[in-house]
Amino acid sequence: MMKCREYIFLLTSGQLEQAGKMMRAEAFMHKSMCRRCRAFSKNNNRLDKLLDESREELTRPADGLEPGLNSDPDSDPDKS
Repeated sequence: MMKCREYIFLLTSGQLEQAGKMMRAEAFMHKSMCRRCRAFSKNNNRLDKLLDESREELTRPADGLEPGLNSDPDSDPDKS
Protein backbone atom coordinates (compact mmCIF):
# COMPACT_ATOMS: atom_id res chain seq x y z
CA MET A 1 0.00 0.00 0.00
CA MET A 2 1.33 3.42 -0.98
CA LYS A 3 1.79 5.99 1.77
CA CYS A 4 0.60 9.59 1.53
CA ARG A 5 4.15 10.91 1.59
CA GLU A 6 5.09 8.74 -1.40
CA TYR A 7 1.97 9.71 -3.35
CA ILE A 8 2.54 13.43 -2.79
CA PHE A 9 6.22 13.14 -3.73
CA LEU A 10 5.37 11.34 -6.99
CA LEU A 11 2.64 13.86 -7.81
CA THR A 12 4.63 17.02 -7.10
CA SER A 13 7.89 15.82 -8.64
CA GLY A 14 6.22 14.89 -11.92
CA GLN A 15 7.31 11.28 -11.60
CA LEU A 16 3.74 10.01 -11.52
CA GLU A 17 3.22 10.75 -15.22
CA GLN A 18 6.38 8.82 -16.09
CA ALA A 19 5.70 5.91 -13.73
CA GLY A 20 4.79 2.45 -14.92
CA LYS A 21 1.27 1.04 -14.99
CA MET A 22 1.57 -0.70 -11.62
CA MET A 23 2.81 2.43 -9.85
CA ARG A 24 0.08 4.57 -11.42
CA ALA A 25 -2.55 1.99 -10.47
CA GLU A 26 -1.25 1.95 -6.90
CA ALA A 27 -1.33 5.77 -6.81
CA PHE A 28 -4.87 5.79 -8.21
CA MET A 29 -6.02 3.30 -5.57
CA HIS A 30 -4.39 5.33 -2.82
CA LYS A 31 -5.98 8.56 -4.03
CA SER A 32 -9.39 6.92 -4.29
CA MET A 33 -9.21 5.78 -0.65
CA CYS A 34 -7.43 8.76 0.94
CA ARG A 35 -9.47 11.94 1.27
CA ARG A 36 -6.43 14.03 2.19
CA CYS A 37 -4.53 13.01 -0.93
CA ARG A 38 -7.63 13.62 -3.05
CA ALA A 39 -7.87 17.13 -1.60
CA PHE A 40 -4.14 17.69 -2.10
CA SER A 41 -4.34 16.51 -5.71
CA LYS A 42 -7.33 18.76 -6.40
CA ASN A 43 -5.55 21.75 -4.85
CA ASN A 44 -2.37 20.95 -6.78
CA ASN A 45 -4.32 20.91 -10.06
CA ARG A 46 -5.90 24.28 -9.24
CA LEU A 47 -2.50 25.79 -8.44
CA ASP A 48 -1.03 24.43 -11.68
CA LYS A 49 -3.89 26.00 -13.62
CA LEU A 50 -3.45 29.37 -11.86
CA LEU A 51 0.30 29.33 -12.50
CA ASP A 52 -0.24 28.53 -16.17
CA GLU A 53 -2.73 31.40 -16.51
CA SER A 54 -0.41 33.78 -14.68
CA ARG A 55 2.57 32.75 -16.80
CA GLU A 56 0.50 33.25 -19.94
CA GLU A 57 -0.62 36.69 -18.75
CA LEU A 58 2.94 37.76 -17.98
CA THR A 59 4.31 36.67 -21.35
CA ARG A 60 1.51 38.26 -23.38
CA PRO A 61 2.45 41.68 -24.85
CA ALA A 62 0.42 44.70 -23.75
CA ASP A 63 -2.41 45.85 -26.02
CA GLY A 64 -1.05 47.65 -29.07
CA LEU A 65 2.56 47.30 -28.04
CA GLU A 66 5.18 45.04 -29.43
CA PRO A 67 7.35 43.26 -26.88
CA GLY A 68 10.42 45.30 -25.93
CA LEU A 69 9.16 48.61 -27.35
CA ASN A 70 8.19 51.71 -25.39
CA SER A 71 4.74 53.21 -25.88
CA ASP A 72 6.30 56.69 -26.18
CA PRO A 73 9.06 56.81 -28.81
CA ASP A 74 10.32 60.19 -27.51
CA SER A 75 10.93 58.93 -23.99
CA ASP A 76 14.50 58.00 -23.23
CA PRO A 77 15.17 56.31 -19.89
CA ASP A 78 18.78 57.60 -19.94
CA LYS A 79 17.71 61.26 -20.05
CA SER A 80 17.08 62.88 -16.69
